[in-house]
Amino acid sequence: MRSNCFFSSMQDVHHGNGTQEVFYSDPNVLYISLHRYDNGNFFPGSGAPNEVGTGPGEGFNVNVAWTGGLDPPMGDAEYLAAFRTVVMPIAQEFSPDVVLVSAGFDAADGHPPPLGGYKVSAKCFGFLTRQLMRLAGGRLVLALEGGHDLTAICDASEACVAALLGKEDTLPDEVLQQRPNVNGISSLETVLQVQSQYWKSVVRFISTVGYSFIEAQKHDKEEADTVTALASLSVGVQPGVIVEKRSAPGLQVS
Repeated sequence: MRSNCFFSSMQDVHHGNGTQEVFYSDPNVLYISLHRYDNGNFFPGSGAPNEVGTGPGEGFNVNVAWTGGLDPPMGDAEYLAAFRTVVMPIAQEFSPDVVLVSAGFDAADGHPPPLGGYKVSAKCFGFLTRQLMRLAGGRLVLALEGGHDLTAICDASEACVAALLGKEDTLPDEVLQQRPNVNGISSLETVLQVQSQYWKSVVRFISTVGYSFIEAQKHDKEEADTVTALASLSVGVQPGVIVEKRSAPGLQVS
């Protein structure tokens, strides 16, 4: 029996068009790409949200296609929101046996606009890596695919390796409290609208896509507390109350 594989391109600011093409009709491989898209005007121009796979692979191709250019650039808040609302819910629902990551790192802060211009911090890459380690029993492979700024590559690679080694490095509070920008929210809403046709797990996040990481955590806790409280309510008979069983007309109950 073939194993299910989750292939992610989370660090490369360019769409993984080659990987998408290879697995476009394969239901055993879930491919998720986070990339600068700008309505097809950023190289290589592919990776639209409605590119979802074909045939038996329909629904197993997910493009988080950022649109809006660099006004402002996407950064930690947007990538945290993407993982919270799209990447992790879909990946958990898919339940992969192994996770493979194209680690390109040119979405990292330090790359000039022609090379992407995004502002994802090294710490954020480490944080996202720790989230992916919760999948597939921790069977996670990161393949270094390059980048263009040596310092950014080194810092991001170090953060990811540290995460793989089990070292904790929390993000600053100001990052966790920051909401994604308007263009990021709009991009994610488009992705959620498309992917909600295939993955039930993302539907509940449509209303909270604009939350910060902290706000989302608080919302999830309140939601869980509400469910627990409702579950604890008893609809049984109270102690000391006698219920008389009555017969329906023409029917004898013994």
